[in-house]
Amino acid sequence: MAHPELASEQAYVDRAYECLDRMREALARVGESGATEVAAEAIDAWASRRLRTFADAERGLCFGRIDFETMPDPVYVGRRWVHDGDHAVMVVNWQAPAARPFYTATPAEPHGITLRRRFRTRGRELLDISDEALDASLADAMVSVDDFLLEELDRVREARMRDIVATIQADQYRLIARDPVPPLVVQGGPGTGKTAVGLHRASFLLYAHRAELRRVLVVGPNPTFMDYVSHVLPALGEESVEQRAVAELVEGVQVTRADPLDVQRLKADVRLAEVVRRAVEARAEARPEELVVRLDGVFVGVREREVAELVATVRAEHGLSAVSRDRFRMSVLRRFYEDYGERLRGAAFRTFDEVERALRKEGRLTRFLDRVWPAPRPEQVVRQLLSSRARLAEAAAGILDPDEQALLGRAARGWSDADLPLLDEAGALLHGLPRAYGHVIVDEAQDLTPMQLRMVGRRVAGSFTILGDVAQATGPVSYSGWKELLPYLPGGLDAEVEELRHAYRVPREIMALALPLLERIAPGVEPPLSYRVGAEPPRFVRGEPAFARAYEEAARLAGEEGLLAVIVAPSLRGGETTSLFDETRIPLLTPREAKGLEFDHVVVVEPAAIVEEAVDGQGLRELYVALTRPTRTLVVVHARPLPPELTW
Repeated sequence: MAHPELASEQAYVDRAYECLDRMREALARVGESGATEVAAEAIDAWASRRLRTFADAERGLCFGRIDFETMPDPVYVGRRWVHDGDHAVMVVNWQAPAARPFYTATPAEPHGITLRRRFRTRGRELLDISDEALDASLADAMVSVDDFLLEELDRVREARMRDIVATIQADQYRLIARDPVPPLVVQGGPGTGKTAVGLHRASFLLYAHRAELRRVLVVGPNPTFMDYVSHVLPALGEESVEQRAVAELVEGVQVTRADPLDVQRLKADVRLAEVVRRAVEARAEARPEELVVRLDGVFVGVREREVAELVATVRAEHGLSAVSRDRFRMSVLRRFYEDYGERLRGAAFRTFDEVERALRKEGRLTRFLDRVWPAPRPEQVVRQLLSSRARLAEAAAGILDPDEQALLGRAARGWSDADLPLLDEAGALLHGLPRAYGHVIVDEAQDLTPMQLRMVGRRVAGSFTILGDVAQATGPVSYSGWKELLPYLPGGLDAEVEELRHAYRVPREIMALALPLLERIAPGVEPPLSYRVGAEPPRFVRGEPAFARAYEEAARLAGEEGLLAVIVAPSLRGGETTSLFDETRIPLLTPREAKGLEFDHVVVVEPAAIVEEAVDGQGLRELYVALTRPTRTLVVVHARPLPPELTW
């Protein structure tokens, strides 16, 4: 039976869309108001960006309302502000303080709210209404609200992550809306929505603290993951967030090789920061010499002793960076110009710029700077450090023992993931710190090494939020808890750890298979509480060859609605690569590649191989990741006996 106010609420939603259309039309005309052609182009570009933020309103502009005890009219909550021709508010932005009770009010703490009403929509059409009386006068209200959330959770997965703005839960909202300071750690098991919390937090922080933060950086584990989440923030109308995989933090470098595990772990050690610093200092060692040039018939110059003093002063105050080198250049030029004036006195007619041009003639000044203050590229420093035994021995003396130095040495060219933090260390010393952000949000942070965390930390100008699950840690360095990781980030010791307990995505029937593993891999982590029930129990299929049987199961599931993936050990995957976004093929992923992603249907192949081929001590963690990717169907295919820890 339809809700008695469905028609009147539909009329209100229709008026809101009419107002939005007028706002859109007005914005489209803004570009014509520029006083000059340049101004018109700038305004038009701004208007075009703003217009793009209107587009997602077609997915559902308004998703509910709240009635206040002390206000005559309800407040409608939606994706964006909408006002009528008199600038009266029709819909408030979900991030606004006025919308907060929509997410946080409970019968115990109603925050002045008497009724929370949720809308189920399809485009501009209002399909259904659910009412929740905050005085608990509607006995079936919670059931209806649960049905709304469950319907959203039961929707088939898409190739890219959707926003959850209409169904944010109270435990998620309190973390999304937390102040940017102090730093925040969000610990959450599979399906608890920690990635969604991080992305919506980026949008919320810029709404509430834009002047302070200005820009936000979101860092994820790999490019596939970043592609998967890339549509959420634009759908929320946010353009001041930069999204990068951790390997993309170092610009202009492509990863083309992989290091053995022992090498990865050594390069992850923060002792390497000191080794790189020594290598940079050795390559950029100053070689003071005089700068003397015949100018207007007189020899003018800066003595070697003065050059040495200038180098020492600048480096002591500003280090070795390119900015420091430019300060040194200006100091030399000023001293040279002083000598020019002292020697020619009344005949010193040249300006400072003219003297500088004379020194630059035929490359004199450039050659002088290159000899006195060498400026190697970070890639040169790190490449020679790793390929030259002598350079490595010099830089690592007293830090790395001979066996460790031998482990680092290599002849092959190309860069690995573990090399990127070394390049970033060298780049910070030679070029200065990279661009910093008002807030940095890092997902799957439990997999970052100490050196990668230093790399992230250089980009933190204010504070940070990190998200992850220590039970799913599969990186080269394992942490037993967040306290081991936080010291490598600026202000990390002040961070507060909060936990998301409710697993909204993974059904209880599937989670029941994975939870016994959790007791073995992270006994200190509280198990997620599955919100959904009623899925089919995991199905086990035994047969040889397992890979062929897995594809038979995948072919059967391919006819079902939703996303499908096959998760295998690296040896079974081989060199084949499949894109998550290629609709013509079934994604074939390792557990690490699948981490952070979700699918309707998952086929996990040969659990024993997944456990055996993982990094030492992390086999059960990778299996835990693989088993918790599906939202509907889990099929486990194996020819070998199952790991004894996997009981069913």
